[in-house]
Amino acid sequence: MRSISNFPLLLIAVVIPQTDAVAQELVLRPRTSASPDGSGEVFGGAEYRRGDYGTGAKVETVATTVGVSVRKGRVRFAVAVPYVQTTAPVDVVLSQGGLFGTPLLASGRTDTRRTKREGIGDANVQMAYGLPIAGFAASLGAGLKIPTASRSKGLGTGKANYVVNAQVSRAIGGGVAPFASVGYSIIGKPSDVAVHNVLSGSAGARVGLGHGVDGILSYSYEQSATRALADSQSVAVGLGVSLRPKLRVGIQGEAGLSRGAANTTLGLMIGAGF
Repeated sequence: MRSISNFPLLLIAVVIPQTDAVAQELVLRPRTSASPDGSGEVFGGAEYRRGDYGTGAKVETVATTVGVSVRKGRVRFAVAVPYVQTTAPVDVVLSQGGLFGTPLLASGRTDTRRTKREGIGDANVQMAYGLPIAGFAASLGAGLKIPTASRSKGLGTGKANYVVNAQVSRAIGGGVAPFASVGYSIIGKPSDVAVHNVLSGSAGARVGLGHGVDGILSYSYEQSATRALADSQSVAVGLGVSLRPKLRVGIQGEAGLSRGAANTTLGLMIGAGF
């Protein structure tokens, strides 16, 4: 197989919206979030993504991730590392914008042979500060994608990404809590591809369905990182269940609404507090 790192790149899909993580976090977080100061959580997840991102190049990615988060006062810190398996044309390279990543495609004459690659993905570090706003759950956050994925295997770009974001939610009664978030990602620029920074956002609601059971419905949007492609739009539904006081499981499904989004995304998450 030819070395993927020798190809010039054309971005065919934006990085995973950082706002997707908002719905995932809400699925795992109990409604009564009264964790003691200095508490933490070990979490893991698995996700499947499939789509052609408007290019006709079919890409399938399965990723599992493990991580840990800790909270001290109003500050929350988390780090996660995924293991990625992708089946895609030879010229496709993953860009680990979020936990799992989206593809980059070689320009020019694309080799359409589908190959399977796997390995450690890019690590992600996130920090958030809870804002003291009465009646609201709000936070400001920042994130860093550390380029730990193999560039030669096409599992990463070898460049770091940075993100800043803000989140807010408010309970309005009846177990319903609308939420919204906005993020700005600074994309690491490989020498052989023209990309630009992107703005993303999401909005939705969390609904209490019973004791320890919550449903999530959300819409996400992200600008394309290249002018050649459509922006990404998607809707997601999720369900979170508390199995024990410090053990919670969540499932989530997502459908793309635009050519720039994955057609289908399925996810499973689990978090154990300590």
